[in-house]
Parts: sequence; C-alpha cells; structure tokens
Amino acid sequence: MGRPSLVAERREQILRAAARSVARHGLAGSTQERIAAAAGMSRSHVRHYVGNRDELVDALWDHVITPYFASMREALNDREPAARLPALVDYLFGPQMARNEDDLVIEALISGAMHDVRLRGRIYDSYSRLEREIGETIRAAVPGCGSAESLQLAYALICMAFGHSTLAPLPFPATRQAGMKALAAQMLAALEAAHAGPPSDAGASAGAGASG
Repeated sequence: MGRPSLVAERREQILRAAARSVARHGLAGSTQERIAAAAGMSRSHVRHYVGNRDELVDALWDHVITPYFASMREALNDREPAARLPALVDYLFGPQMARNEDDLVIEALISGAMHDVRLRGRIYDSYSRLEREIGETIRAAVPGCGSAESLQLAYALICMAFGHSTLAPLPFPATRQAGMKALAAQMLAALEAAHAGPPSDAGASAGAGASG
C-alpha cells in the first residue's frame, strides 16, 4: 500500500473530502466517485487507501467523532476526581461543542444509520463507550453512586449536550445555553448531595449545643 506516511496522508485527504461531501450532499449522495473527485483522486485510489463503501463510512465516522471524545478526555485528565465534574460540564456545554460542519456529517451518518443496521451498531458502540466513560467519571467523583445511576445521568448529559448543539443554529436567546449548562451542574450537584450521607454525630451534637 506504499509508505505508511503516504497512506496516512492520502487517507486523511480522502476523509476530509468525504466529510465535505456528506455535509453538502448527505450520506446517500456521497458516492465514492463524488468523494474521489472532491479528493482529486480516482475511485480506485479511494478503494486502495480507505477500502469499500462500508469501510469508508466507518473511517469517516471515526474521523469526525474521535476528536470530540479525545478532547473530552484531555479536558478531564490530570484533575482530581471531584474537579472532573465541573470540567465535564464546561466541556459538554463549552466552545468545544460549538456547531461546525462536522455536526452535519455526524447527523447525516446517524440519519443513515436508521436504515443501516451495521452502521447503527458502529455508532451505538461509540456513544455507549462515551456513556461508560462519563459514568466512570461520575462514580469516581461521587463515592456510593452505582453503575445504573451514573449511566442514566451520563446518558442525560449526552442528550442535553448533543441536543443543544443540534438546536444551536436556531435563534433561541443566548441565555438558553447558560441555563442548560446550569441545569447540568445542578443535576450533578443533586447527585453529590444525595450520596453525601447524613451529618456526623459530632456535627449534629455541635449543632444542637449551639442552638441550646
């Protein structure tokens, strides 16, 4: 297949062209011929460097979704567990999730997955992994929080963040974003409070003595 550096360069070139095509023409309208033309290559080159149609779609999904997951991990790394929750909220409702052309590609692929069981499974695997990672972040920061509870909250946060990004082009007031971010923080704070436990006997006795 040629030198590894050349293979990586050509794959990246093809995937960028595929992303532009899907954003403009949708998944069904992005034939290998159209993508090849956009990349300045032949259809045989696309097949050589990326593979068949299914392999191209899989590679395109990884191309657009992986940077989001990687940047989220980077935003949470090197932080104490308790500090990761506010960092998570900042990430999910911050500029990293701002609307861009990749969102058109992601939405086109998710829409296409409604009629493609194989692609649906691929996309589900990615979001399921994201749900698990957020759930693990929540459990590390909130001792006593169970797996089912953390995953349910992780799913809610994903829906809120991606739904907000999807609606971003509409002329909602700017306060909506701040309100959504505050709501996410409140949900996590409520979880922390629920697992904080009752005050210690010493603290309760001190409070009683002060009131007396």
